[in-house]
Amino acid sequence: MFTGKTLVDGEWVFRKDCRSRSESLGAICQDSFSRKVTLVVHGELAGNVKDADHGLSQKLLKVIESRRLGQHIHVVDAAGFSDLLFGAPARCRHLKMRGSQVAVLPEVGDGVLGGPFDRLNLRNRRVSRLEAHVFGRGTPRHQRLLARLIDQTAERTSLEVRSPGRRGPEFDLGWVDGHTAYGAWVASPEPQPGEGSNQLREAARHIARSVGSIPSQTRFQPLMVLENDTDMGPGLRQVAESTGIRMSRIQDLPG
Repeated sequence: MFTGKTLVDGEWVFRKDCRSRSESLGAICQDSFSRKVTLVVHGELAGNVKDADHGLSQKLLKVIESRRLGQHIHVVDAAGFSDLLFGAPARCRHLKMRGSQVAVLPEVGDGVLGGPFDRLNLRNRRVSRLEAHVFGRGTPRHQRLLARLIDQTAERTSLEVRSPGRRGPEFDLGWVDGHTAYGAWVASPEPQPGEGSNQLREAARHIARSVGSIPSQTRFQPLMVLENDTDMGPGLRQVAESTGIRMSRIQDLPG
């Protein structure tokens, strides 16, 4: 179900075209709650829509009522719908009453975090030569450390573990803790003769370049996760501190 036209990767798409794109991917679309609804796409932000007859709010109010009855209906915004069209997971939005209307509120990690974390999507991602060199991505060494981080975050039931946003920095996994969103890059490169800590310093610089376009008001903390026996010498610490990256050994994460 769609509440109106939707912005798909910068392009306004009208409801009928949203339906057409969804149906081409196997979705069954409808405009009422006469049959079971599992997903509502909230395209336009409520503050930008003239909703004189409260048609938009009535749909979202129905979602709230269904959720209260234990029948969960997913709500995604325009960015989430775009992600779904491209086969990426999308986060389910929280709703709140504002007077007689329903608002979809901004959340921690908007624009950076994607939907629920999915190991399969992580295994299928493309790895550049630079990422393989400075992070060790694609190697058994990197996979072991990443698996440990995944297990540790899964044990923290208070954490909302998430995939990276489709159009954001490509960290390994992220989470929301309190009012801050975290993105973790696991760095466990294969040691190269004569490299020393150069690989990790370049990894920190790569992370800094990746997060450079994130708005300053976004509460996002990039992390570089290291093996417990990694020597975090002064040169590496200086690069990390100067770029706003937090370094941590695996035993100290998440948190």
